[in-house]
Amino acid sequence: MADLSQVLVLSASFGEGHRQASQAIREEILAHHPDAQVDILDYIQTINRAWSRVAQFFYIQGIKRTPGVYGFFYHHFNKIPMDSALSRGVSRLGLIVGGNKLLTYLERKRPRVVVHTFPTSAGAHGTLKEDGLDATPSVTLITDYAPHRQWLHRATDMYFVAAPKVREELVREGVPREKIRVTGIPVRQRFRQSYDSLAIRAKLGLAPDVPTLLVLGGAFGVSLQIVALAEYLAHFPDPVQLIFVTGRNHRLFEQLERALRGTEHPTLLFGFVEEIAEIMAAADFIVTKSGGLTTTEAVAMERPLLLLKPIPGQEKANADFFVEKGVAHVAETLEELKALSGMFLKYPQVLEEMRRRIVLLKRELAEVPLIEALREAADLGEVRRTTTKVRRRTPRA
Repeated sequence: MADLSQVLVLSASFGEGHRQASQAIREEILAHHPDAQVDILDYIQTINRAWSRVAQFFYIQGIKRTPGVYGFFYHHFNKIPMDSALSRGVSRLGLIVGGNKLLTYLERKRPRVVVHTFPTSAGAHGTLKEDGLDATPSVTLITDYAPHRQWLHRATDMYFVAAPKVREELVREGVPREKIRVTGIPVRQRFRQSYDSLAIRAKLGLAPDVPTLLVLGGAFGVSLQIVALAEYLAHFPDPVQLIFVTGRNHRLFEQLERALRGTEHPTLLFGFVEEIAEIMAAADFIVTKSGGLTTTEAVAMERPLLLLKPIPGQEKANADFFVEKGVAHVAETLEELKALSGMFLKYPQVLEEMRRRIVLLKRELAEVPLIEALREAADLGEVRRTTTKVRRRTPRA
């Protein structure tokens, strides 16, 4: 059996999705290899905390205040070939800023495989491999339903992707087909287990037979839409049950408290919750942004999606994927959001058809079990340890 005794997962605090995918990888490895050591590191924060804070600030502000500008840069950088001087320079940037921290860690811990859920770390590791300083198998797990060229690096050994569509796009970009495995985006075990929805509704104090929607509102840049939706639903003419989760967005929590005051509908308002899978199980459908992880979790729970106006870039690509599969609708405007949520609440047959399509989609999204793909990657390291001589020197700037 392949050696997964020591695994390094490199992530980053740019949205919750990268972290949750990393936790899902750890859970999957430990479920099959209980004695394994699986380290998860925030790559950007580890190499330089100050740089991490600055980068996060501009990332968040870009999404909240100028999504069009964010989309412009997303598409502009997606035109840069992965073998260009600029692409190689960006990959080397992390090593320059972080000094020798990544190389030092690899030499000290000697992981059997490195999994990247964030593109910057994949580029830095690839640079070390190209410089002959490391031979550890490098796996990139793309956490969206469309690949961006920033994820692609010549020294990457394997790519784990969300769907067959993503594999074909990588092949068109020049990635050898034999390097790609369709594992699906991994979600934590809590989203893959069965729940008694009626029992959970009873636990939450909700009726078993009243249409129930869940609004996930912790993402950046959607507070105004969610508050307006809450004001609309608070006076919805038909029976309905409302669940709102605001995550760590405390200001939105307070705004929703005011917006929902006086409603006669059963309403639950949560901040950050660990038991989000249970809450999903209580809902008939989910209103959320189109992040790769959140949408995948909803599909794993077989819950139809109503997606809030996606920002240009990966959110738009994710939304397009799920709309094409018939498991989601997109609300670009507040009026569309009200109309679609009303349709979902009034016509359960619409949701039933979407759930049927979700079942079909789930079969498509995981051609290869994640643990098998990880073992295959680790086997590459076993071969390499007997055939590759690694140089020990400082990476060039």
